[in-house]
Amino acid sequence: MIDMIKGKKILISLGGTYEPIDSVRGITNKSSGKMGLALAKEAYIRGADLTLVVANVSVEIPSVFDVIRVETSSEMNEAILRLVPDFDIFISAAAVSDFEFRKKSDKKIDSSSSLFLNLKPTTKIIRQIKDINPEIFLVGFKAEFNISKDEIIECARKQIADAGTDLVIANDISKENCQFGSDDNEVLIVDDEVLTVPLASKREIAKSIFDVISKKI
Repeated sequence: MIDMIKGKKILISLGGTYEPIDSVRGITNKSSGKMGLALAKEAYIRGADLTLVVANVSVEIPSVFDVIRVETSSEMNEAILRLVPDFDIFISAAAVSDFEFRKKSDKKIDSSSSLFLNLKPTTKIIRQIKDINPEIFLVGFKAEFNISKDEIIECARKQIADAGTDLVIANDISKENCQFGSDDNEVLIVDDEVLTVPLASKREIAKSIFDVISKKI
């Protein structure tokens, strides 16, 4: 069987973004980048032409990969929107902050008194992709916490409706061994159908995801 991934231009985002409060503090999330790196390695093995947009990660990115480093959600947004017209597949595996600060201090804020943070929603990167490159095969990730399988599927299908994603990888990060930073995961691969991938290493999950993508493109 021919693997349709070979020779495809694939863009993968990974890691967690960081939103500064002041010159030394900020908010982020616990994303490690392990799933994104597993996907990158699998794409590389299958012969893809690969570029990574990497935020804050706890894994070492092999030097063989073409890497663009970003920190904030706005930096990631800018990098991806610049790159995505030239790619066949975009896998949005990064954990992008949903909020940023309306006003950031360029100095360290005094800690002697209470601090109220005024947040605003960040731009949803994934919702812009199909407007820029309608032909791209778009893969989204949807991490939820302690909700039912039916609710997770509903959230995934809402992303498909809102962003035009061709495939959504959804999971419940409240489950044991499935949290941010874990070596394993249990996911649902959602489009018109739902494929359940039981608890497995992220390497095995990456293989399952690319098996599905290869059949769909």
